[in-house]
Amino acid sequence: MTILWQEVKDNRKSVCLNTSREEAYIYRGVKFSKLDGVTRIYNTTKVGLSYREVTKDEYDFLIENGLKIGVKNILQNTYRGQIESINEKIHGEVNTRNNKKHYESLKQKRETLINKYSKLNN
Repeated sequence: MTILWQEVKDNRKSVCLNTSREEAYIYRGVKFSKLDGVTRIYNTTKVGLSYREVTKDEYDFLIENGLKIGVKNILQNTYRGQIESINEKIHGEVNTRNNKKHYESLKQKRETLINKYSKLNN
């Protein structure tokens, strides 16, 4: 974990968010936080009021593969989940409410996420 922490700390694209109590960095929507000697990693791109800590599998993947590949994996998982969620909402919209404006909005959100996902894979 210390190698990963040093990697995010030294990365030019990481944003430093240090406070008097916490040392923290964000890299591509993933927050690396060290508070009271405990390092935690949060996915800030998940929808919600608070950041969600990454899963055990994502921690392991990050440690094994390094910062760039690990963060790419986290973002891919997030985008895939968001695309699936929007697809379900589109199906519900078409089958029940049939609100054209909302349907178009969902399609636009899906298209944006698909483009972000595609850029990650290039």
